Amino acid sequence: LAAAHGVSVAEALGTLALAHLDVAANRHGDAVNRLRAVARTGDPLVVRVMATPLLVESAVRTGDIAQARDALVVLDRWADSTRDPDRLALAARCHALLAPPAEAAERFAEALELHHQGACAFETARTRLLYGGMLRRSRRPGAAREHLHGALETFERYGARLWSEHARAELRAAGESVRPSGSRSDAGRLLTAQQFQIATLVAEGATNREVAARLFISPRTVEHHLRNIFARLGVRSRVELTRLLS
Repeated sequence: LAAAHGVSVAEALGTLALAHLDVAANRHGDAVNRLRAVARTGDPLVVRVMATPLLVESAVRTGDIAQARDALVVLDRWADSTRDPDRLALAARCHALLAPPAEAAERFAEALELHHQGACAFETARTRLLYGGMLRRSRRPGAAREHLHGALETFERYGARLWSEHARAELRAAGESVRPSGSRSDAGRLLTAQQFQIATLVAEGATNREVAARLFISPRTVEHHLRNIFARLGVRSRVELTRLLS
């Protein structure tokens, strides 16, 4: 409606809201496409600044590191000029996503310190979720669970169902026995936490490449796990897996 009436700021904000939904639903490619449109339309700088953390995160998830680095320049300039702790925290989080593991932990810690000086509890939880995921992949499950529990508590308080599920999935992958909203089927209980996570994503229609991007593992690793999942559950296809888990 905004586009039809030439209300560009409202159109950009609507596009940004849809990109938030894309990221929450793991549609990072769709989010990147939407946010590219925001950047191209010459929208007010504040809208482009608001879009940058999502664009960086989704570009990293889709492997477009160059685009993520280019987009971050806008946020860095804004944050440095305003010295707003919430914006500085988001910039530090973006740098953490682009950093090698040894540096990423320091950047995430910096982001959380800045968040504590700001006022946005939801973005603090998003940072804790990303930080916890990085710690889990770095084989530090104890430290990961601390941040993931904090993120889950905030998401549940806000009623953010999709983000709560992300936090629960990360906790399961970190070795925590966390029930999703609803319980596993009898078949699901035959799987390890990571196998159940992969099987659930496949049953929802995700491709091996999409599962790999979501869990930060390689498509070949997904294939290996799927073979084991099929063997454990006695199924021979994705269709049978979907029927069994549902």
